[in-house]
Amino acid sequence: RDACTNACEAATCGDGFLRDDLAEDVEGFEHCDDGNQVETDDCLTNCQIARCGDGQIHEGVEACDDANEDNTDGCVEGCRLAQCGDGFVQAGREACDDGNGDDTDACVVGCRVARCGDGFVQAGEEACDDANADNTDACLNVCQAARCGDGFVRAGEEACDDGNESNLDGCLNACVVARGGDGHVQLGIEAWDDA
Repeated sequence: RDACTNACEAATCGDGFLRDDLAEDVEGFEHCDDGNQVETDDCLTNCQIARCGDGQIHEGVEACDDANEDNTDGCVEGCRLAQCGDGFVQAGREACDDGNGDDTDACVVGCRVARCGDGFVQAGEEACDDANADNTDACLNVCQAARCGDGFVRAGEEACDDGNESNLDGCLNACVVARGGDGHVQLGIEAWDDA
């Protein structure tokens, strides 16, 4: 455990004997010495204990180790492989990564920025989001709830919807087709309508 082994040879890193006669801040101090040249076990070939950030992948403990603190590349803190949901935006692969599974905020599944039409209702921004461009259902393609007067005929709910507030044309404000006897005079069609 000092500078000379039992075989009267100078102790060196890699001889399998832990030299502890030096202070930790002195070059050559050994934290471990397993006597092998394997870089993926608990003890590196420089007689330092394997740790995240040393540039060597500690087998069974680390998935990666790129020896940097850049969390936008393929290996993030904790020596974990980068993936969607880890809280770090991977350059060129993700638009966002908020590290949560909440699809009602600004970043949705697949690490994509939330947008109208993605199928997730963004809280405070959208009334609905059915992920289609159909304006005849309950949710318009601008992520607003369909209503009478929006200019789109809702299938099974409205007979017409001209998007105006006039009861003098062919479509009344209640989104029903104007007809004789409805109490509204259709301009150019009826002279009067007393219902």
